[in-house]
Amino acid sequence: MRSQKWRFILTSIIIVVAFMAYWDTFRLWTMSEEEKQTMQEEQPGELLELQQKAIRLGLDLQGGIHVVLRVKLEELDNAAKEGAVDRAIQIIRNRIDGLGVAEPVITKQGEDRIMIDLPGYTDEQRAQDLIGQTALLEFKLLENFDNAQLLINRIDSAIYSLEVAKEEAAKADDETAEPAKTEEVVTEDDTTGEVDVMAELMGGSDASGDTIDFGFDEAMLASADTRPFSSRIEVSLYNTRNSTNHPGFTVRKQDKPKLERWLERPEVRRLIPVDVEWLWSTRAEVRNQRDVYDLYLMKRKVVFVGKYLEGISLGRDQFGGQSVNFKLSGDGAARFAQLTGANLQKPLAIVIDGKVESAAFINSKIRNSGQITMGSSASIQNARTLEIVLKAGALPAPVEIIAKNVVGATLGHDSITKGLYSAMVGLSLVLIFIAVYYRLSGIIADIGLIFNIFFLLAVMAALGATLTMPGIAGIILTIGISVDSNILIFERIREEMRTGKTVRASIDAGYSRAFVAIFDSHVTTLITAGALFLFGSGPIKGFAVTLFWGVGISLYTAYVITKAIFDIRKGYSKLSI
Repeated sequence: MRSQKWRFILTSIIIVVAFMAYWDTFRLWTMSEEEKQTMQEEQPGELLELQQKAIRLGLDLQGGIHVVLRVKLEELDNAAKEGAVDRAIQIIRNRIDGLGVAEPVITKQGEDRIMIDLPGYTDEQRAQDLIGQTALLEFKLLENFDNAQLLINRIDSAIYSLEVAKEEAAKADDETAEPAKTEEVVTEDDTTGEVDVMAELMGGSDASGDTIDFGFDEAMLASADTRPFSSRIEVSLYNTRNSTNHPGFTVRKQDKPKLERWLERPEVRRLIPVDVEWLWSTRAEVRNQRDVYDLYLMKRKVVFVGKYLEGISLGRDQFGGQSVNFKLSGDGAARFAQLTGANLQKPLAIVIDGKVESAAFINSKIRNSGQITMGSSASIQNARTLEIVLKAGALPAPVEIIAKNVVGATLGHDSITKGLYSAMVGLSLVLIFIAVYYRLSGIIADIGLIFNIFFLLAVMAALGATLTMPGIAGIILTIGISVDSNILIFERIREEMRTGKTVRASIDAGYSRAFVAIFDSHVTTLITAGALFLFGSGPIKGFAVTLFWGVGISLYTAYVITKAIFDIRKGYSKLSI
């Protein structure tokens, strides 16, 4: 009786602890979508906390995004390479935490790769911007407008010469063609080659051949042949306080690819001084009913870096647009005050990963705080993403996305439904078979099996484990192992009873003689599950976790819970088995 007492006390304590561990999972899984939406709107922090405490569903169950990154270690020196991937993982984890994803899986693969799973998150573009952004924040000054105008004139001449040479080469090819083909060139259908060259030079069509309706005035359009570059840009950065222009230009969205190709030409790159560079704005904006980008000519020298920024938070600019506020202290505040004080009424460009986020004029010396304005086209998500990456810091090296896969929520829901149905059907059939075949003893085994599954789910919730389809397979396998243990015990008890032993002696002999075989099979399975967990990754680990804990709990339920019930039955004259 004393041995029975400790079994009941220990099992009662475990049941209470299991209920506490499983309670958040039970709450989350029984909530309707409407209730979740209401909690998200009213108490978003509470819903996130509930998701973090509950059993996590893997990418294959609730959908999400799978990304593989490669850290460009070749761009670092030997000293900086050491630990660069680990630092990148920590920074990416901090960024993803800002997204509110409750169960991200971030693991290192090989020497320079990072695997990221974002279950339940389907905003592919935002995730890509957040994860793949180096977030190197720099402050730069713009070049003098007169110098910019001289450079633009030289670029115009170079591009014009290139286009004229291209046209003359095309004419030379036509003149050296056979006479029969020369006559064909005169026809309307085959004169498009020459017309297209001039149309492209004049801005009448883009590279795809689609007609472009320019918004520039007629004088600009008429001079597009001799000024192909400057005719496609308009000065947009003008300081009304001192009536000065600065090299910030508006470029129509359709013209951006063309200008990018021209600026990458070797003949044009040779004209650009080494101390200046052309940079584009982060995103397009709508101005005068046109989608436009901003193009800036600025000095390469970095006058201030983002590592000094503190207290980063969302805000609004003077026009009601999105912005990110920051604070400065110590050496950073002194440097920024010196920088802004020496460049009053000049634009200061804020550059993130080689793109200009804003280029606002410095109206006064800034000492302790500042603001990154994001323009009218920026959404709250753009501002939130910028806030997250600035808070987390810049990656130690640039990264590139080498693999990306989006799993739809419908597929995940379908997997959950099928997995749940298969588990329930399999469990029901096993319970019924055991109850029919072993009668009352089978019902006792069913009770132990239910406890086994409940304890397993509670352990997964307490560990913050992620449930995947392979994990569900591990649970189903655990059911089979648990049943197998009871079958070995029951068959041993039956054999002892056939020899004429009493119920008490048969139960004692059945449990003691089956123990060796059960213990041996469980230990070997535990070793296998441990090896899978140590050397596997992703879904394989999910399978290993459920199998390991399921097998261990199965041993407990068989030799503690069901054994306690059978000890009570030792006083019976007959045993239903």
